Amino acid sequence: MSQTPTIVLSVVLAAAAAAGVSLAMRPNVDGAPKDTELDLQREVLELKKQHAALSARLESLANAPSTASAPLAAERVAVPTVSEEQIAAAVAAYMTKRGEVGSAGAAGVGAADAAFDLDRSFGELAKSSYWDNTEAWKKAFASGRMDELIAKFEAAAKANPNDAKVQMQLASAYLGYLQMDNSKWQLSMKADKVFDTVLALDPTHWEARFTKAVSYTFYPDFLGKKKDAITNFETLVQQQESMPVEASQAQTYLYLGNLLEARDPAKAREVWARGARRHPDNQELQKRLGN
Repeated sequence: MSQTPTIVLSVVLAAAAAAGVSLAMRPNVDGAPKDTELDLQREVLELKKQHAALSARLESLANAPSTASAPLAAERVAVPTVSEEQIAAAVAAYMTKRGEVGSAGAAGVGAADAAFDLDRSFGELAKSSYWDNTEAWKKAFASGRMDELIAKFEAAAKANPNDAKVQMQLASAYLGYLQMDNSKWQLSMKADKVFDTVLALDPTHWEARFTKAVSYTFYPDFLGKKKDAITNFETLVQQQESMPVEASQAQTYLYLGNLLEARDPAKAREVWARGARRHPDNQELQKRLGN
């Protein structure tokens, strides 16, 4: 039994996590989970079920009696390898089928706009995220020069390794590009490394830790990222309670409680109640508490 389906499915799950990272960056006024995010979580759950079924099938074949046919025995011994190019192609095909590649996608974005001013655009985009200035980011994407822009953000980050703001601009650029073209799923992993850089500079940087934690909630369980998500959310709860109250902070209690609910319902409720005391007007926290 080839392991190729399992490998490709695992990468698709990682691609879903990449989309989760970009969703976490969207402004959310009332603190309630977004419909698109809930849809993605349901899709990831279905993919996890498929992964579990494939894993069970692989295990049953591996434990098959030694009297198995020669072709099957040979297949168990010689597991085919899958190149990064094949995996990337599989993920790109999946994303295209799901209609999640940026709207300009296959319509010929490659033709650069001669009127597009790269330096001026970089200066403008560095001041705002994709969600703060969507039209400007889409214009850059439509010019076919996003790779050049990303290179400028990377150069700026390299030249300013101790500037958390410049580092976050790079992470935001990665996620903005990913938002417009989800086939660039590798950018979520690059953004994650940038978040580590920011947190090394400033362990209380809320946006970096929150986005990093949210991304881990979308990873399949066998990768062990849920524990890391819980740890980061718990750190955020402690840090938030020494900061001025902001509506967006309610999300931390919601995510942490949701992660704890299956293993420790009492602790999950305690987290939601703690959040509700700090954010009494948040409707989602009230719903979690049955109010």
